[in-house]
Amino acid sequence: MIALFQLIKKPTEANTFQGTEQQTIRVLFIGNSYTYVNDLPWLTQHLAESAKETRMLETEMVVVAGATLKNHWKRGKALRLLRAKRWDYVVLQEQSTLPITNPKEMYKYASLFDAEIKRVNSQTVFYLTWAKQNQPETQQILTDSYMTITKELKAKVAPVGIAWQKVQEANPKLNLYSPDQSHPSPIGSYVAACVFYTTFLQNSPVGLSRRIYSSQFNTPQEGNRLELESLSETDAEIIQNLVECIVRNT
Repeated sequence: MIALFQLIKKPTEANTFQGTEQQTIRVLFIGNSYTYVNDLPWLTQHLAESAKETRMLETEMVVVAGATLKNHWKRGKALRLLRAKRWDYVVLQEQSTLPITNPKEMYKYASLFDAEIKRVNSQTVFYLTWAKQNQPETQQILTDSYMTITKELKAKVAPVGIAWQKVQEANPKLNLYSPDQSHPSPIGSYVAACVFYTTFLQNSPVGLSRRIYSSQFNTPQEGNRLELESLSETDAEIIQNLVECIVRNT
């Protein structure tokens, strides 16, 4: 069954400071299970809250299992939401292997979405994903595909796949994959959330919460948050320092 989710992640009371006028950064994620497994948008928002940011992060997503950008364009729901509200950033996540097998199709629909994103005075962020666990050699192809369209459209990129690769090299014991060797484990989603936090807030992720809260597994359940992992201080520092370096140099 193909599921469609549209969830608004509202800031919590813990992120409200008396006497401080807060700027709200609003982000729309358009993607598939690489976005909604472990509820990446909410996890990113949680990290911003843990930093006691004076800027609030508010996220929403339109996600369909296995969807390509072409699927989202044809369905129309993502376009309607894109035009209906004000967004600071719109994240585009292509299906995991299409940038390898058919980059021309990816570029076509990425360009169509980017034109609409610019029309509403928002900014495109490409979610550069990771290679499957048993195909690490494809990471460079994924990276090249995303960086090519990012440069062509003068967009931003969230280099999640690059961060995954560097984290695994630094500590091979950290398991970023779920048992299917494709989807993210809670730690994998945490790495992605650190990348998005640094991309959106343009702040260092060093010192962010080491506790990984999210929905239990495949589908986001509003209000049903569990602690999935708690990273050691050493592992959190490895991830956060690598992410800071990669985002600032990509």
